[in-house]
Amino acid sequence: MFRFDVVIWDWNGTLLDDLWLALETANGMLRRRGLAEMDADRYREIFDFPVEHYYRRAGFDFSVEPFSVLAQEFITGFNSRIHECRLHPRAEEVVETLQRSSVSQLVLSASRESTLHTAVMQRGLSQFFDALHGLQDDLAVSKARVGKELITRHRLDPDRTVLIGDTVHDAEVAQDMGVACILVAGGHHSRQRLEATGVPVYTALEEVLSASHPAQ
Repeated sequence: MFRFDVVIWDWNGTLLDDLWLALETANGMLRRRGLAEMDADRYREIFDFPVEHYYRRAGFDFSVEPFSVLAQEFITGFNSRIHECRLHPRAEEVVETLQRSSVSQLVLSASRESTLHTAVMQRGLSQFFDALHGLQDDLAVSKARVGKELITRHRLDPDRTVLIGDTVHDAEVAQDMGVACILVAGGHHSRQRLEATGVPVYTALEEVLSASHPAQ
């Protein structure tokens, strides 16, 4: 039986299966500059937050083009095809099951908040979430500050709240917020990187429905 009263979901990579699009968009940028492209394994090993670090590891030279220009090129290309991305298998079933169990659900994303609202609405999931929280720009620096604010804004009990994500950053944000964390493999980080955080790592979304509160 699920033992948390509140779930804070990450969006990209956790509920939305968008790894393939992030990889294709980045590889298109690399290809246009004559730089080496990545496969999914390489991407999962170097992707990180702030994403500025990831861009450097991918081979982009900020002395030639500033990060802000590169980031805008990525977002423009990514958003032009985001409608092609589907939810991860059984994602809607999982959030619907939690709602029927009277679990409060929110989304915390490092994407622009307006983009997040549109993406969730287009996939018919808006009715499952009490609130959607994102950033005010497209630079994907960190969502830790927003996460701390939503704990206070929604008067959440950290001891009864869990953040579910797909990256090491999600575990770091959860720690900053003082809440539990569950990571699901298959998103933007490799399982090995996720397991190194020490938090529970599941293979499929539906497995979170049996999550009990971890030992403190």
